[in-house]
Amino acid sequence: MTLYEVLGVDVAASSAEIRRAYVRLARQHHPDYFVDAAEDERLAAERRMRILNEAWEILGDRGKRHDYDRAQGLAGPPDAEGLRFQPFDDDDDDEVDPRDLPDAPYRRDPVMESPLTRALTLAPVASFALSVGLLAVGMVVGSVAVLGLALAAFLLACLGFVVIPLLALSRASRDD
Repeated sequence: MTLYEVLGVDVAASSAEIRRAYVRLARQHHPDYFVDAAEDERLAAERRMRILNEAWEILGDRGKRHDYDRAQGLAGPPDAEGLRFQPFDDDDDDEVDPRDLPDAPYRRDPVMESPLTRALTLAPVASFALSVGLLAVGMVVGSVAVLGLALAAFLLACLGFVVIPLLALSRASRDD
């Protein structure tokens, strides 16, 4: 009796079909289901469960199943789940860094990597944080001059949040 017959599936069954068959049979023959049954019936269920577990251990693992099929002279599954990847060309000498390719997202842009550009990118965030801080101080102190500085910092932040992305878009459109 083959392991496929133990689980009640065809040799060409997929892994999902084998798993469903194992789960269905395990629910039927699990010894915990026969707790109140006679001793000989419970022992028979334990034996059946051991056989089911052995079949699942081999057929549930793709490599063990392949080895079992070869040892038994069986055809195995016709679908591609048992097949290994075969590259068309074993010559793997294409050691190309994607950042060196003429693709815009990977291109190294010396302008974008400068510290000044990075600082300008963060300037709107810093200006917004400064405006919030000045607003808090102006409210506590009650100074109109500090509140005016907070408003100026806020407007500068808003301008930066609009201008910086537009500059980045114009720089990206030049790459295309």
